[in-house]
Amino acid sequence: MTKQEIMTGLQMCAKKLGRTPTTAEVKRMTKITDYRIHRHFANVSHAFREAGLEARGIGHRLDAMTLLADWAHMVRKLGRPPSFMEYRKAGHYGANSFINKCGAWSKVGERFQALVRENKAEKEWADVLKIVAAWEGRTTAEGRRKAGYGRPSDRPIQDEPQPRRKIKPDRPIYGAPSKLAGMRYEPVNEAGVVYVFGLMAEKLGMEVERIQTAFPDCEAMREVATGKWQRVKIEFEYASRNFLDHKHPVDGCDIIVCWVHNWAECPEEIEVIELRRMARVM
Repeated sequence: MTKQEIMTGLQMCAKKLGRTPTTAEVKRMTKITDYRIHRHFANVSHAFREAGLEARGIGHRLDAMTLLADWAHMVRKLGRPPSFMEYRKAGHYGANSFINKCGAWSKVGERFQALVRENKAEKEWADVLKIVAAWEGRTTAEGRRKAGYGRPSDRPIQDEPQPRRKIKPDRPIYGAPSKLAGMRYEPVNEAGVVYVFGLMAEKLGMEVERIQTAFPDCEAMREVATGKWQRVKIEFEYASRNFLDHKHPVDGCDIIVCWVHNWAECPEEIEVIELRRMARVM
């Protein structure tokens, strides 16, 4: 996809919606992925600007009522306030914007009520206000569990912002305690991922032939069927999305081996092996 095709696609989305689309809407309405945008632009905002559209999202101030109105439309659709993850998946704005403006996800309803009264818009949002009032005290994670919207958990709930714990710059960082034999703590960088892969390669059906500093990081033989093996090219990343950040070519890699898979738009032609998940089942 060329740079001009991307800009044309963004402009078509904006024309259909009557406004600048969100990145989620762009992905839903076109074949434009984050990877394709980053091949031609520094970031999504730059792509919007070059297409003649007003950029939106991180780094752009957003009116509180516009933000909360989008949340209220979802309340109206669901018949209840959405959870943080529900809004994050289906909302038009970044879910963290609500934390910045309201202090906590559980306080979004309270902020919405105050803003509606301030704007004298009670009649317009009467149905949503009624739902918000009925759900008072049940919008925290623990409140939802007590109401039957999740499994009970002994994990302490931290719905309110927690004080930042100071990281001492003169001491190394360790991951969470690991259950992997031969590794006391989970990896926190790419080097740790390479080591864990070495521990698990045999169980993953692979025999390493070469590891190098150039892209791709590794060549290995993989057992694809009983008695049948194929060569695969592997790139190691701590988080799968780092592959995009490092601007690696998709056609030069078969598999991303990572600790955390956080790249939802990863091209289908690349397989992702998330070692964190594999370690739990092996």
